[in-house]
Amino acid sequence: MDRKARRKFIEQLVNDRKIETQDELLQLLTETGVETTQATISRDIHALNIVKANDGKGHTYYVQLHLAPEHDFNRLYQGIHDNVRTIETVQFLNVVKTALNSSYATILAGMFDELDIPEVVGTIAGNDTLIIISKDNADAKLVYNLITKHINARIV
Repeated sequence: MDRKARRKFIEQLVNDRKIETQDELLQLLTETGVETTQATISRDIHALNIVKANDGKGHTYYVQLHLAPEHDFNRLYQGIHDNVRTIETVQFLNVVKTALNSSYATILAGMFDELDIPEVVGTIAGNDTLIIISKDNADAKLVYNLITKHINARIV
């Protein structure tokens, strides 16, 4: 199952059931034949604007916040502004460092993946390092420019 189909399925699960944990979601996916990892689930949850809600009886479960698509880029720009510390381009790759031990690199990777930016072929993320892969040096430079424009820029 590709990323878009998996995310659509996760949306359906979250809207149809009261899922309380990522482990529970991962188990439901596994039971239906969708093989994935905890890190991927975490990125999917973030990209789909899925958050925890309280039912008023002491239980929390996942729900999806529905935002207009135009907010996605603003969320990316705000995330860059608040969390990116440095960026370095190495040929067709951009190496982005986020706040130390913040796990924000994976969140930022999910944002880039979800927005389907033409200059981004894919991402690889760890705890505080994100690698953004472009198809060539020119596209990597465009991604670099986008990120540097929003590092410490005032977001309105």
